[in-house]
Amino acid sequence: MRRGRRKRDIIIELTSLLDVIMIIIFMVMKENSRVIGEKQNALNAAQQVNSEQAGEIGELSGRLDDLELQLADAEKKLEGGTADELREKLKAAENKLESYKAIDDVVIVLNIGLENNYNNSIRTLTYGKVSEASTVLQNRSNDEFDVSLNKLKVFVTDYITKVLDDKDNQTIVYVVFTYDSHKVYERDYEAVGEALKDAERKANSGNFRYRINPIS
Repeated sequence: MRRGRRKRDIIIELTSLLDVIMIIIFMVMKENSRVIGEKQNALNAAQQVNSEQAGEIGELSGRLDDLELQLADAEKKLEGGTADELREKLKAAENKLESYKAIDDVVIVLNIGLENNYNNSIRTLTYGKVSEASTVLQNRSNDEFDVSLNKLKVFVTDYITKVLDDKDNQTIVYVVFTYDSHKVYERDYEAVGEALKDAERKANSGNFRYRINPIS
């Protein structure tokens, strides 16, 4: 009886020990799972930071490329002459501007330009007095161009009025329409040309004239 009871007690003790071992193994596995999860989260965070830094580096690289292009463009402009030559060109431009202002006392010269840029996606219409900065209007559709054309007509009409209101017949307006036939739409050219013809008819005076200056 004692021997059988002893065996049973040993079995019970071993079973309890196995239970303890299983609990320890379970706790270890749970702890390992937690540690692995934390490591994975840390890894994901690090990858996110690396990705953001890569984006910032790419953006910075793009900015550096733009700066290099601007620097190259500036260098090309400087290659056009020495500092003395550039000063001479600037002085000549200033003298030319003064000449234009003097001309204004006798004849008012208006410049009108028409050109397409960026694979004809932008149609540029410019106008203004030769002695002043020109108005530059960029258009991407027929509707936009028509609005710009109306602004040009208003601008020209002001000078028609100057001619008509001058009782002494001393105001002379000369309009020069410059365009590159290879860089404009025929529709745009004809619209500007017709506007100038109409302006000349309204002035009905030899003191308001225009000419076309094609550039090949």
